[in-house]
Amino acid sequence: MDNSTMTTYGELSGVCGLLSTMYLCKPDRDTLEEWKMLLSEDIPDFLSGLRDAVNEIELNSEDVLEALLWDYTRLFIGPYKMQCPPWESVYTSPKRLMVQASHDEVHNFYNEAGLAINTPDVMPDHIGAELNFLALLLQDTCVGPEKGQNFQALAKRFLDEHLMRWIPQFADDMENAADTLLYRTLARVTRELIASISEQGTIDA
Repeated sequence: MDNSTMTTYGELSGVCGLLSTMYLCKPDRDTLEEWKMLLSEDIPDFLSGLRDAVNEIELNSEDVLEALLWDYTRLFIGPYKMQCPPWESVYTSPKRLMVQASHDEVHNFYNEAGLAINTPDVMPDHIGAELNFLALLLQDTCVGPEKGQNFQALAKRFLDEHLMRWIPQFADDMENAADTLLYRTLARVTRELIASISEQGTIDA
């Protein structure tokens, strides 16, 4: 990824927010139309592959929509063994179980930032929740010099202590397991985004 395409906290926040919805929301027709609209706007170059993958989806085809929904379900929900469970605890606990230490640690990060998850069926360490949290932190870096530096430092800690510990492997598993172009591309973009933000360290606003 060319880091020069993403130089502001606003751009980074917007991309993290978009990817968050792609993990939290099932790919129904209305949601796909919204993603198409968002990706038709001025976006970083590295999202072009994701934009193409979404634009290739035939929204009037029930078979296509059913295949996307099944891929999403098989990857992240079940009923069979999930190919890439979307929770940090599963990837960082010795027995690959949910609601382990990472779950509580991430929840503490949210409390430190004064944020809370208001959706009871979404766990704090779900990839969609973590990406949304990162998006909010990056957005809040613009509130003022002192508070902005605090939010930037918190975002860096969250990347180092959580996202970089599990998302690279999760994205590899997802890219290998996905049947559809959309979810293979989403996996690759997620991996590249997190690595790029981490490598930048500090970002010019």
